[in-house]
Amino acid sequence: MARIRGYVAASLLLTAAPAVQALEWGIVLQEESEYTTNTTRSSDDEIEQWVHQPGVQVEVVHEGPAYELDVDYALVREIYQQDVFDDENVATGAADLVWRVLPDRLDFVANHTRTQSTIRAIEVFTPDNREETVNTTAGPILKFAPRGKDTVELQYEWGDRYSEDTENDAITHELSARYGLSLSPIDVFTLEGIKREVQYENPIIPDLEYTIGQLHWDRTARTIIYDIQAGYTKAERGDNLDDVDGFTFDANIEWQASPVDLLTFIAAREIREQPIALTSGDFGDDLLFPVDSDLGEVFVNERASLEWQKQVDGRTSFRISAFYDEEDYEDAARDSERVGFLLNVERQLRPNVLLTLGLSTDERDYDDEREETETTRGDFAVTWSTTPRFDITFGARYEDQKSATTGTGREYDEWVGFLRFSYAVRELPSVVAAGR
Repeated sequence: MARIRGYVAASLLLTAAPAVQALEWGIVLQEESEYTTNTTRSSDDEIEQWVHQPGVQVEVVHEGPAYELDVDYALVREIYQQDVFDDENVATGAADLVWRVLPDRLDFVANHTRTQSTIRAIEVFTPDNREETVNTTAGPILKFAPRGKDTVELQYEWGDRYSEDTENDAITHELSARYGLSLSPIDVFTLEGIKREVQYENPIIPDLEYTIGQLHWDRTARTIIYDIQAGYTKAERGDNLDDVDGFTFDANIEWQASPVDLLTFIAAREIREQPIALTSGDFGDDLLFPVDSDLGEVFVNERASLEWQKQVDGRTSFRISAFYDEEDYEDAARDSERVGFLLNVERQLRPNVLLTLGLSTDERDYDDEREETETTRGDFAVTWSTTPRFDITFGARYEDQKSATTGTGREYDEWVGFLRFSYAVRELPSVVAAGR
């Protein structure tokens, strides 16, 4: 039922848009077979087996005066050699639509994501501790231009959340009003007020009502971009529970330090009831699966990350990032802190051969559970483009997790070797844009 509900919502983003004569689209067929030394990620019951993953990826992109559309979905069938886990379909992806019903007056916007994450974040990530979380939002935006370049926007957004296994389904309603003031060609200030309701289908979980006021500064200069907002958030909870309120902010700064250097800094403090990773529409980074669960509980999320991307020469590039993430729950005994580091290197060995190396480590501390884990991951992959449409990739990855608490069953190590075949029925727009 979760898959049907998600696919229908995604198709609405396509059918809601007006008819057009041309779209940019692409389809890639893929088959990956991997051999794992510890499919259960267990410290005392390691099981080796083959896992086959045939799948398809679809992208649809359009930018025009009437609407913008960006769709990227992947569907994989996981087939296990042994009867440890059931064979299943895994779907991830995201779709965004902006339909300009009346230019400069009325827009219709919609978003849909399907994300894979853990059911129980404190336990290891395995197929029996994994679920799909589906998020869909849609609604109109009414626009006015009171004077000069000033703008006024009134928006209503309906939302639907669905979790495959956990009982955190909800309907959301959000009303927002924004006044935008353009002070210069590169500076825009926006004052925003938001009223949001979260209505859970599970009667045990109290409904929420948010009141948010914030100021947003957007500055786009030649080499640096500032996207910063700050304000005050109040979350009123039902069942006579205490309100949660406080100062909140979200800052994103990108600096093109040189033609080959890009630095990105992100910092935020938010009052949330759903981890932000569950709205990403994917597995997260290849080496960093999201380890977040939707508990239906209010928490304060403080997070920060710093990333440096560099093109060393015409054939080599690397990405280094570090992050911090803290979740402080109001009631649930699931507070956690997470610190991590990631290194990714790409080297074009030949015009049609690409080498990728990855290394990451992260530590997570569950304060209430008195549990600390440290996870180290590494991988390499070589991709050989035999033709413009056909790729062969082989590689291996290793993951090791240690726990400071003995006897918890959360320690394991795993080696995986894999071979992947990809055929582009039609080149993906993202690949064409990257100038492959």
